[in-house]
Amino acid sequence: MNIYTDIPDCGAFANPVLTIGSFDGVHLGHHRILSVLLNTARERSGDAVVLTFRDHPRAVLTPHTPPKILTTADEKIEAIGEHGVSHIIMLPFTRAMAEMSAEEFLGEMVLKKLGVTGLVVGYDHAFGKNRAGTFDFLRSVSHERGFGVVRVEPRNFYSRPVSSTWIRTELEDGNVALAAMLLGRRYRIGGTVVRGAGRGRTIGFPTANVRPDDPAKVIPRDGVYAVTVSLPGGLRRQGMLNIGTNPTFAETERTIEVNIFDFEADIYGAPIGVFFHERIRDEVRFADARELAAQIERDRRAALELLNE
Repeated sequence: MNIYTDIPDCGAFANPVLTIGSFDGVHLGHHRILSVLLNTARERSGDAVVLTFRDHPRAVLTPHTPPKILTTADEKIEAIGEHGVSHIIMLPFTRAMAEMSAEEFLGEMVLKKLGVTGLVVGYDHAFGKNRAGTFDFLRSVSHERGFGVVRVEPRNFYSRPVSSTWIRTELEDGNVALAAMLLGRRYRIGGTVVRGAGRGRTIGFPTANVRPDDPAKVIPRDGVYAVTVSLPGGLRRQGMLNIGTNPTFAETERTIEVNIFDFEADIYGAPIGVFFHERIRDEVRFADARELAAQIERDRRAALELLNE
């Protein structure tokens, strides 16, 4: 897979067929776009190329209310690559880019620099200032400018188009199982194991405190979850994870703590990944540590049952 951090010179690709978008989440709707992109490129004996952005465009357009993201730049590259795309252009989204008209963006960045022979766009995709670069715009100029354009219909789930916004809402409500269906894979948070208060070990359930790699990632609703954990060396383990403020101990800082089953190694400072399977319960306050430990044991059994289904 080839990753470009700038638009390469014209001629870098053979008969390039291009799709453009933020691709946050690389969800089922995006899967359909990538499939059409690859099929169209094969029909034209050309290269399939994805042009996407390292940062979400809305982080530039509305910096005071930036969106939470579903995938980091690295996760996005990995997910797109898993669909067989060999060429990904990953650009920083800038204010200057946001101010470009649809005509300028198409002419200067897409046609002149890349020399595309075809464009594949989602049903609601638009680019350029004031989102003027719609499918109708592309179709109106395609014959004159010498490229083809394909519009991809939405991927519906429960009669509703799959979207990044919908998935964010489900995650923020704790519906991680539904989010996984919409994504086509388990939602993941990658991070580094950092030292916490150490209370889990004193009650028989040691936890790894996870500091997310990207603070912009969506964190699911507070509560207890059944998860799997990827560890250094390619290890995978089952576990249960708590997101919240540990109200039993009157704490206020929101933390992510995972109890990894059948694992006792010291992994402070190590990178791990957490994959969400099911939500078990809300975070609640218990009378004391003993009552909390009894509930955590019930959570462990519930997590194992869910993970082993």
